[in-house]
Amino acid sequence: MNGDDQDKPTSRQGRRKDGKPYKDGNVREDGSYETGRNRPPRQHRFAAGDGRKRGRRQKGVRNVDTEFERELRRKVTIKENGKERKVTKSHAVDLRLIDNATRKGDNRAIEMVDTRRRRIAEKAQQNRHYHTLGDEEILTAWLRERAEELDVDPDLFGDPKPEADLGTGGSDD
Repeated sequence: MNGDDQDKPTSRQGRRKDGKPYKDGNVREDGSYETGRNRPPRQHRFAAGDGRKRGRRQKGVRNVDTEFERELRRKVTIKENGKERKVTKSHAVDLRLIDNATRKGDNRAIEMVDTRRRRIAEKAQQNRHYHTLGDEEILTAWLRERAEELDVDPDLFGDPKPEADLGTGGSDD
């Protein structure tokens, strides 16, 4: 060994995967690198205990819509026909809207109630039709599979087709 090898501490000096040494001042006590892959410079690291994502809501701050829904679910006491009862604020708003539409004849309230009633009826009609079609498709597919397993004509299963009821086939007389 010559004198030059003793100047560089080999145990403290780490090396990259390609074999090159780390830059001067970028070596920790254990020989690994101080700043590099997955190790940002100290001044740019998160503060201790602060793992929040930047540019988002702070810890503990709720979403405005969540707060609004929470407030609508809160119960209030109302008087109806001289009796007190507890209902949610959302329900109280609905009661007031319907009350304004029926008792006071408020045209805007009547329009809102009518629009809401129609929307609910349309949604119910769509759901009823949707579920019926889905059930029918599932049943038809199962019957076709079963017909293939039994090696039978699939038209033997299920309701007869309207053409079959007309009696179009028969004698030539």
